[in-house]
Amino acid sequence: MRVSAIAFTALLIAGCAPAAVSAAEAPPAITLDGCLVSLIEEAQVPAQQAGVLQEVAVEEGQQVKAGELLAKIDDIRAKMAFRVAGLEYEVAQEEAANDVHVRYATAAARVTEAEYLMNMEANRKVPGSVAQIEIQKLLLTHRRTVLEIEQARMNLRIAALKAKVSYAKVESAEENLQRHQITAPLDAEVVTLYRHAGEWVEPGDPVMHLVRMNRLRIEGFLDAAQTAPGEVAGQPVAVSVPLARGSVAKFTGKVVFVSPLVQAGGAYKVWAAVENQPEPRTGLWLLRPGLSAKMTIQLK
Repeated sequence: MRVSAIAFTALLIAGCAPAAVSAAEAPPAITLDGCLVSLIEEAQVPAQQAGVLQEVAVEEGQQVKAGELLAKIDDIRAKMAFRVAGLEYEVAQEEAANDVHVRYATAAARVTEAEYLMNMEANRKVPGSVAQIEIQKLLLTHRRTVLEIEQARMNLRIAALKAKVSYAKVESAEENLQRHQITAPLDAEVVTLYRHAGEWVEPGDPVMHLVRMNRLRIEGFLDAAQTAPGEVAGQPVAVSVPLARGSVAKFTGKVVFVSPLVQAGGAYKVWAAVENQPEPRTGLWLLRPGLSAKMTIQLK
């Protein structure tokens, strides 16, 4: 069975033409010509703070690892704020650990209790030796010292909470300091520098463009009338890419995406992820986005 003229034309426009499939039975594999090599991941890395770019630590064409420092915004004030927050936290910790007022109020309560009981005993032995109003004053003094214990403990709990607030300020100051450092969000290659050391940046300004080159996608289109999505989903692929001077590079991978949408002409998109390889002599990547490739998909 041949691909219909309309479907075949649509696939050519889409950039990928499927080979003819036997009418007797589905072949063990299907080959797609004119597939497109494209990126899986890329990032326009922005500044997160306003300030002067103090340092740009990478160059165009450089390979970077996720988390690696790319650039640094002037962070003198952020460092000072972080140090102040740290000192305030140390003070708050000392206050939260200081139970002197609790111990003093406890000791004072014992004294006032002893004084009250002693006068009560004296009155029991010699009625009227201590005026009743004095007994009431002693009792009131003792109750006040008991309440001072509760107040001192409450102040200690409040000091502990203030210490937690101070620690949160330390974390906030540390996060603010980290936002002055621009780091790589993924393993990638620097392809464009938009800003250089000494320039002013605002939050959201792109500083550089990164692309992931060690893993790329191969995009192609299948005829919905010939191949079912279940036949290709998750299946291994073999990819060949023509290079300069007639050489051909070969790669292997797996279909990781099958589009649920069928386009005009009856074709639907699939793409496979393949691991890129560096050229042995130069270290430059063999597979580059924008190249044309041939992809053979093993069918289920």
